[in-house]
Amino acid sequence: MEEEKDNQNLNHDEGKELGITVKKSENFSEWFSQVCSERGAKLADLRYNVQGFIVHRPWAMRILRKIYEMLEEDVETTGHEPMLFPAVIPESNLMKEKEHAGFAPDVFWITHAGGAKLEERVALRPTGETQIYPMYSLWIRSYNDLPFKGYQSRITVFRNEKTTRPFLRGREFMFFESHDVFREHEEALAQIREDMKTMENVVKKRLKIPFIFFRRPQWDKFMGADDTYASDSLLPDGRRNQISSTHDLGQRFARAYNVVFKDSDGREKLCWQTCFGPGIWRIMAAVIAIHGDDKGLVLP
Repeated sequence: MEEEKDNQNLNHDEGKELGITVKKSENFSEWFSQVCSERGAKLADLRYNVQGFIVHRPWAMRILRKIYEMLEEDVETTGHEPMLFPAVIPESNLMKEKEHAGFAPDVFWITHAGGAKLEERVALRPTGETQIYPMYSLWIRSYNDLPFKGYQSRITVFRNEKTTRPFLRGREFMFFESHDVFREHEEALAQIREDMKTMENVVKKRLKIPFIFFRRPQWDKFMGADDTYASDSLLPDGRRNQISSTHDLGQRFARAYNVVFKDSDGREKLCWQTCFGPGIWRIMAAVIAIHGDDKGLVLP
């Protein structure tokens, strides 16, 4: 896509004629931009003047809230409980991930509170592993506490150097994540299949978006995982839109953050973990791209 051009022109039509001026089949990139902009469904406004951060307009928020609602309803039928963690993560938590999982995400740092320098930098939260698992190590004590399944719906922030685009790539975007803990590895693998079923129930059956799950090769998996399974949906121009991923984390994070339990035999053991991230923004993009027509936004 001609992303930089699209982003510059996304809201340039203020005060000019409204309506979609290109055919979806002839220029999908421009069509997508016009649907999101003042010309079309007025979903996003880029005139906030901070690159990669957009304003979600009312129609976008109503659709996004409905996607959240569908996902939350589905995962709660399988035993997940809602939770909400702070928007910041201590630097020490991120460094522990780097030491034990082999990577640290590229983040925005907060270094001062007013005019006072913080004793420890805190990062604006990217994904939740480094903030959630230290708390799991406090909550989980016995095999009676397992399985533990928690999820949160929230905003996430990444220091993305690539060109940004509403609902496809941004520095701040809407996110859903579940983090589950088990006694046995077989239970974790069953959770992976359950995550895939959630995507089928919500995205394929209710939102009518076709997709395929692939087991990612080792060079393309989440670096903190033993295995990653991601679902891809095709955009009308043939590009791949990854709309979710579910990860078998093995015991790597349990070892890093001391997520252990006392089993029925009295022995202390490492937990097995999974995490699941449906891309709320990416699902929104798929709804726009797949169901929209030459007149603009169409909802399933």
